[in-house]
This record gives sequence, structure tokens and C-alpha cells, in this order.
Amino acid sequence: MKVILLFLALLGSVGVAVAQSPLRVLVRDERTKTALPGVTVVIPTLKIGAATDANGRADLPNVPTGPQQVTFSSIGYGTRTVSFTLPQASTEPALVELEPSSLELQGVVVEATRTGSRIEDVPVRIEVLGPEELDEKSSMKPANIAMLLTEASGIQPQFTSANSGNVAFRIQGLDGRYTQILRDGFPLYGGFSQGLSLVQIPPLDLRQVEIIKGASSALYGGDAIAGLVNLVTKTPIATPELNVLLNQTHKGGRDLTAFYSGRTGQLGLTLLATQNTQRAYDVNGDGFTDLPQVQLTNVNPRLYYYLNDSTTVYLGATAGVETRTGGDLEAIVNQPVGLHRYIERNRSERYSTQFRVDAKRRGGQVLTLKNSLSSFTRNIQAGDAYFAGKQFSTYSEASYLVPAGAHRAVFGATVTTDNFRETTAPVPGTAPRDYQYQTYGLFAQDDWKPLENLTLQAGIRTDYQQTYGWFVLPRFSALYKAGAHVALRAGGGYGYKAPTIFANATEQQAYVGVRALNPNTVRAETSRGLNADVTLKGLIGDLGVVLNQAAFYTRLEHALIPNPALQPLGIIEFANSSSPITARGLETNLRLNIEDLQFFTAYTFTDARQTYDLSQPAQLPFVSKHRLVLTTVYEQPKNFRLGLEGTFNGPQYLGEGDRQGRGFWLLGALAEKQFPPHFSLVVNVENFLDVRQTRYEQVVYGPIDRPLFRPLYAPLDGLVANIALKLTL
Repeated sequence: MKVILLFLALLGSVGVAVAQSPLRVLVRDERTKTALPGVTVVIPTLKIGAATDANGRADLPNVPTGPQQVTFSSIGYGTRTVSFTLPQASTEPALVELEPSSLELQGVVVEATRTGSRIEDVPVRIEVLGPEELDEKSSMKPANIAMLLTEASGIQPQFTSANSGNVAFRIQGLDGRYTQILRDGFPLYGGFSQGLSLVQIPPLDLRQVEIIKGASSALYGGDAIAGLVNLVTKTPIATPELNVLLNQTHKGGRDLTAFYSGRTGQLGLTLLATQNTQRAYDVNGDGFTDLPQVQLTNVNPRLYYYLNDSTTVYLGATAGVETRTGGDLEAIVNQPVGLHRYIERNRSERYSTQFRVDAKRRGGQVLTLKNSLSSFTRNIQAGDAYFAGKQFSTYSEASYLVPAGAHRAVFGATVTTDNFRETTAPVPGTAPRDYQYQTYGLFAQDDWKPLENLTLQAGIRTDYQQTYGWFVLPRFSALYKAGAHVALRAGGGYGYKAPTIFANATEQQAYVGVRALNPNTVRAETSRGLNADVTLKGLIGDLGVVLNQAAFYTRLEHALIPNPALQPLGIIEFANSSSPITARGLETNLRLNIEDLQFFTAYTFTDARQTYDLSQPAQLPFVSKHRLVLTTVYEQPKNFRLGLEGTFNGPQYLGEGDRQGRGFWLLGALAEKQFPPHFSLVVNVENFLDVRQTRYEQVVYGPIDRPLFRPLYAPLDGLVANIALKLTL
């Protein structure tokens, strides 16, 4: 009898062991269909759970077979409970979609800091534009990310060409060349290739945009004195999906954009293809274009290979070809003849590859290998002047993430090359403007959590730049959570930038009259910066409130500036400033949410000063001291969305003595009607007050065949209305 009982007990225990099965899920945004990292997946009755990874996947091993109630929750999304019966019928993860509930973007995993931490746990102040905002902005401006970034809080647009329609942006008042733009951690848009980047990068394949303000060279090397922007793309999903966006503006703009995502077994694919055109358009009737003629084609395929549950390999490629023509409208539409012959034409080609391997090891350790190759060519004709060049750059990185108790440390090494060769015929008596830069870097960073409510981050990077020598770049940040509703951050770091001739000032002149740098006299630019902020969040009745107050300070040494004595002659010759540039200020962000109504406002005060030219105002040119952003959205999910936006840019000096541009408001309205499950219709009006610089002054002056252009501080295109059709197949 005892033997029989023992046998039955063993059989029962085997039955319990056998009657268990893993639960695999993929969680994504219900509207945008993008994967959601950081979602909490819990089986309350069993008290077990997990969080989704960067690809929106979560695995719960050893779950008893039979029916299970699983709860999915993430800040910014409504909680959802789903019934599953285990074992699952397929080895593919079950798809679960969450409905957005607010503009708050807590709970997402950020990639720019390399440690794969959730945003609320990162000591560095990072702003994330998530799927909801990206979806809205891509409906308003599907051709590029210029609107997406220049309407973000604390970022100010700078219009750099009256003919090409180019736009740059300033973070904390500093020139656009001091901000590093990354794509999935690859620095693909630096130097010569940064000139047209904002107006050539489409947003439809982006999952989120991460913005770090303040010196960030310790993270990714040079170019990040003012901060960095990391564009994070979507990854393949188990259910194949095709998103198509058709857009038409009333001023001759047309966009056709398509994005495909799918995964079968060990292979995944994403594919972005865009075709954007714009008709040459003269808004104010002066005979010169305010919107250039544009033809842009982009193709971006990415192939993913999931070797096993712990190793992912992907290979991506980007190809973009654009022709952008502005100037005398008659010369563009017909033929240059007589006095009507001034044309500014940009022809650019952008090609790049990205290769990455992520290998997870025991204990959460991750080995990451990256490599990218990038080629950018651009030919500029500005009247009778020409400039052409080719940039070829590479980036290679090996890093190792090591979680150990209260620490998350990452170590790595990078090799960066940046070679520029001018292909224009050399001007007699002038030095070539070519350069060849190689940079070798080592970095280490540790996120240490000594207390449950305290996180410290310390990092250091050492770069050897072959032309300008060694740079040691420490960085330190701290996060203290004083309860569930208050968080304080503070940090600082060092930055540097290897000098080049590519800046907003030279872009405005189409590189005409720009002299080569003298490597024997020009030094690298260096900086030190501090940032601090406090976040308060909670509920007042049914009203959700998030308030963030930040302060910043940057001191830029050896700033590369044009010789003021030569600028009136149309010549730009760079030299290092004799004294520093300082930028300090305050930024206030407020988010309110009650049921379907959301409100956001951001005010930025920027005091950016130069101390080297006493003949000019101390305030840096093209910097508004005061900038205000207002956004209101009312949405009924799966039905409709209404949005109102407004930005105020205060007066700014224009680099011509005491002359100032006036302050102005830009107001826009959007309405979207959704017809689930396959399409929605969007009507959008930008700048409905029709604010244009040409309403305040004549921008084009001088002879028709050899025109001159005033510095730009406001848009030229005025009111633009568009209608977009979004299809999900």
C-alpha cells in the first residue's frame, strides 16, 4: 500500500510539472501599432509578472495550463485584462493592444543612455516623444521631422535659407552644429550631412524620439555640446502590417509614404519608402520662391535575424536622393534668361548602412556590436557660384552592459572617421576646404542605485582625435525620488567639437565666400554644462498633473566664430573666440489630463551671450529669449481627434548690429476622423494667422539677377493647409 501511495504522489507531482506552459505576448499601441516597451504584464492570482522588452515582448515561463486572466498596464495607457488559455496554440507571441489614455510618457525604455532603463529611473533628464505625438506630427508634416523637433519644448527653429527652405534648430540657444543627431544610436548626420538633415528625414518609421539637453559628449563623443537627439525606429511585429499615408497641401506639396513591418519565425523585415514633391511657390508675389521646388525619394529597408531568444542581428540600409530648387520663379518654371536667371539648386544623395548585433548573456549582460557606413554628396548652385563636396564617414562600436546588484554598468570602445572632400574646382589662391578626421574613444558608465529612491550615474569618456588631440569627458547625474509624487535630478558634464566650416552661418551663404580652416591656429571647441530639474506629478480629483521645472547652464570655450571684419565683404573666415559664450535659462513644462482632454504648455527662457565682440549686442543672434508652446488635444479613441497648437517666438537679434526681428505667434489646428480598422482622414491647417517675415520686411532685395537676402527669423510659407489619408492594411 505504501508503494502505491508513493507512486501516486510521484505521478501527481509529475502531472503538476507537465501542466505548465510559457505565456508569450507582444504588446503594442492600439492606434499607431508600435511596440510598447516597459508594459507590466501580471497574472494577479499567481502573483507573477514581467515587463515587456524594447521590442514589446514579454515571456512568463512555467504558467499553469488552463484559463488565466492576465493584466496589462503602463502609464499613459488604459489598463487591460485579457483571458488566455494555456498552452498557447502557436509559438508566436499573442498580440495585445493598449489604448492611449494621456500625453504622459512615463514607463518607456530609453536607448540613448545605453543602459536600457525606464525613463523615470534615469538620472539624466530625457524627453521622449512617443507614438501618439509622432503619429500626430507625421499627419501634419509627413515629409520630414523638421516640425516634429522645432515645435518641441526648449527647441527653437532657425530658418537658414530663403531659397532652399532649409531649417535648423537650437537647443539651449546654441547653434545647430552643437547638437548630435543619432538614428538608433548611430551618428549619421554630422558635419556636411547635417545641413539638410531635418528636411530629409521622414517620421513614419519612428517609434520614439529621445532628446537630451546639455553636454552629452560623454555618451557619444563630439558634436553633443548642446545635447543629442536619438531617433528610434520601429522593429518588426508578428502580425504583418502595412501603413500608407497620402498627403496633399494647398500650396503644391504632395507626399506618398509607406511603411511595412512583419516577422516570420527567425526573420523580420521593416521597409520605409517615401516620395515627396513640392511645387515652386511664390507666396508674397515678389517673383522669388518662398517654397522651393522639391523632389525627394527615400528608401529604408531593415532585415532582422533572430538567431535565438538571446541574439538579434539586423542589417539596414538608407538611400535618399533629393533635388531642391529655389530662386527666381520665372527662371525655374521656364528657362533662365536675361535678368531672370538667379537659381539656387541643391542636389544631394544620402546612402548609409547600419549593422548591429545584440547578444544577451546570463545575468542580464548584453554585448552590442555596431557599425555604420555613410556617404553624403551635395552640389549647390547659387547664381553663378558653385559648391560641391562628398562626405564619407564610418562609426564602429563595441559595448558590454553588466548589471550587478544595484549597478548597471556599461563599457565600450568606438572608432569614428569623418572625411570630407570638396569636388568644386578650386578657387585660385585659396586653400582647399577638405579634412580627414579619425577619432578613437573609450567610455564607461555606471548607474548605481544605493537606495530605493536614489540613483547615481557617473560616466567618463576619453577620445583621441588625430588632428586636435586628447579629450577627457566626465559626466555625473543624480536622481532622488522624494516620495511617489516628487523627483529631483541634477547633473553636469563636459563636451567638445572638432571644428569644421559647416554651420548655420555658412549654410545661409550656400558656402560661398567661406574660407578653409587653418589647423595650425584653430582649436577644438570645448564646453562645460550643468542641468537641474524637479518633477511634481499627481491627481487633483480626476485631473492628472505633471509639472517639470528645469534650469540649465553651458559655458562654451574657443567657440568657432566668423571674423566680423570680413563678414560685410561676404567672406566667412573662422577663428576661435577670445572669450566664452554662455547660455543659461529656465524651462517650465506642464501637462494636464482629464478623461479625453489633454493640455500641454512649455515656456523657455534663454539667455545666450557672447563676450568677444563689443560692437554687437551681448545676446547671441537668432536666439529668442522667450519661447512658449501650447498644445490642447481632445480625443475619443477609435472615433476622432481635435488638436490646437500655438508657439510664440520672442524677438531675436539678427547679427546686424541692434536690428531685431519681431516676436510672432504660429497657430495650427488639426482634425482627424478615424474609420476603424483600416483608415482615417486628417485635415490640418498650419500657421492660420499667415505669419510671414515678408509681411514685415522685404526679404529679397538688390538686382534681380544678383539678389541679396536678409537674415531669416520667421517662416516665409505662411498659412499651409493639408489633407491626409492614412491607411492600415
